Amino acid sequence: MPSENFIKNITSKDNSLSEATLKNLIKSANIEDFKFLCDKSDFIFPFLKEKINKNFVKLIEEKELNTVFEFSKIYSSDFEELIVLSWVKFANEDLTDNILELFDSGTDEQKAYAAKYFSYINDSCALDYLNKFAFCDFEPLKINCALSLSKFEDKTAFNKAKEIILNSKDDYEILDAYSFIAAYGGDEAVKFIIENYKKSAFRENIIILLFDFFDYDKLTKILSSDEILEIFSILIQNYPENVNLNTIIYYQVFDYIKLISTFNTQFANNILIILKAKFDEYNSSDIYSFDLDKDTKNELKNITKFLDSLNLLFENIKDEFNKGNLRISLALDVIKELKIKNLANFIADLINENVLTLDLCAKAAIILKELNMTSLINKENISKIQNENIKALIESLLI
Repeated sequence: MPSENFIKNITSKDNSLSEATLKNLIKSANIEDFKFLCDKSDFIFPFLKEKINKNFVKLIEEKELNTVFEFSKIYSSDFEELIVLSWVKFANEDLTDNILELFDSGTDEQKAYAAKYFSYINDSCALDYLNKFAFCDFEPLKINCALSLSKFEDKTAFNKAKEIILNSKDDYEILDAYSFIAAYGGDEAVKFIIENYKKSAFRENIIILLFDFFDYDKLTKILSSDEILEIFSILIQNYPENVNLNTIIYYQVFDYIKLISTFNTQFANNILIILKAKFDEYNSSDIYSFDLDKDTKNELKNITKFLDSLNLLFENIKDEFNKGNLRISLALDVIKELKIKNLANFIADLINENVLTLDLCAKAAIILKELNMTSLINKENISKIQNENIKALIESLLI
């Protein structure tokens, strides 16, 4: 078992101690210690992981490359650079041949590192392998194949992924194809995803993939203002249950908020109103902030301060109910958050006239319950709902 001080030493502010610990790790080729490091990576600050990667590559010598091959049996996205850039540091024809052999005889973990290696080393001998494993079950291997194929400008697998999305009936196969396309990158990938994601049962997962692989500058350059609002609305609705708050800096959430505050539309205002409520809660409760790093906590405070400075209106909120389900759902969230009682009759009419989808109908009924206005719902219309679960829910609200 690794020493209790292993992680403490390898992440030490004392550069001589951390480098000595790394050098010992390299010389010993202790795979248990490396696995322990990978297992504990979630508890290591990002800047320290970056430092470990950088120093490992600096300290490794060519005669110690066997250590790198040994460590490549353990996959870690956090320490991927440690493996790949060590290979790149000593790249030559013989080493590249050894890495190519991993595609035939290596583990999935080793194949993943090998695939990433060829995003740096442009060797056409890897193309067949990269296309072969482009749709494998091991996600890191698939993603790294996409990254490398993009560098090669080989679109064989990219075009296959598009065909899967357009023709497959398997939702999970389609989601995997979206994952590949997002990792492949480029303007065409963004445009294709935006044109097709709404057809998928996993539309929220697909939008999160966009933020995973494309930065603020790329997305705001390609997308229209309404498209930006749509995808950002989906992202924020997934905080914090499905998306960790530690991503707000990586996803450049504050940049999007500042941009959206200039749009001056009700859709934009609705997003910002919900964001204000969310971020107020994040800042006021230790439940959300206790495990966040210092930079993220500061970002939360800066975002909350900025949102508090905005004058957010909702006079045109009724117009949002003619703009599609995503915007209707967001408008209902705003009405619920602000407890806008003078819209109770309007919401009841939407239910009574049967113009909402079943899930939005249920959401609207819950809002009327919170406003103590369920008497406005026509019970005869509710009895006609065929979905028994939603029917039972609404009926229970009327009691």
